[in-house]
Amino acid sequence: MPNLTDLSHFSLKIIFTIHTVLSFLTWSTQGRCPQSVIFYNMLFFVCILWAVYNMESDEPLQFALFINVLSVFFDVVILVVNYDSFYTFSLAFMIINLVARPVTSIYLLRIGQGRNGTLATIFAPSPSMGLCRQDYEEISHLIPQNADFDRV
Repeated sequence: MPNLTDLSHFSLKIIFTIHTVLSFLTWSTQGRCPQSVIFYNMLFFVCILWAVYNMESDEPLQFALFINVLSVFFDVVILVVNYDSFYTFSLAFMIINLVARPVTSIYLLRIGQGRNGTLATIFAPSPSMGLCRQDYEEISHLIPQNADFDRV
């Protein structure tokens, strides 16, 4: 059996597999699934595959994270609008996929931070935001500058 830690992009492939299986189970068991569900899930899958292919950039991860977060809202709206008790098996898989989305969003954010792109600083505290400690500046003892002694 291969060592799973040696596989490149193992976590991205797991995210892709989880959402692919849950999405296809949802689509195959519900004949009246809206085309919008297929559209935004396909965009998400393309972004994940792009992130596996392009290891240097975090742009595909930004797109995937954005689509994944928006998909939570879209899934809730679709569940509310298209609820039918006849399709409870399909709705169960859609709810499982909905529950998995925040977890995979956290993993996508961590992978993006690991690539040291703009996702690395998206939630990092910075002194300009006032969220972390700034360097101490001694203001009680002023250091004289050479320009202060020019007039003497």
